[in-house]
Amino acid sequence: MVQIANVESKFSIAISDYGEIKMEGRVKDRKPHLTKVGSFDVDGSMEGSLILCNQVDQPGMIGNVGTILGKENVNVSFMSVGRIAPRKQAVMTIGVNEEPSKEALKRIREILAAKDFVFLKL
Repeated sequence: MVQIANVESKFSIAISDYGEIKMEGRVKDRKPHLTKVGSFDVDGSMEGSLILCNQVDQPGMIGNVGTILGKENVNVSFMSVGRIAPRKQAVMTIGVNEEPSKEALKRIREILAAKDFVFLKL
């Protein structure tokens, strides 16, 4: 298990009693690989930077976030959604090669279904 401390967001679905985000992973092809955020199963590389978005699982979320990042010329290296059930709570994990601007991160936070959000520079 990995615990990431000193983050600005209180990513409530994965936050420990000590204010750290709880994540699990394994080594895949000799590289660290993310497999769980809180209780949500995800699938992604631990290289570059990550955007974690706690959201309602609904159509258009992936496209909305991808459009914001694309307009900023931020390359997405992977994207994974872990959910408890269709149209219920979910976690979208997005790997990015470049750091999005503060304005792009603000726009992602403002998406109606995004409940909580954190950008992690690894």
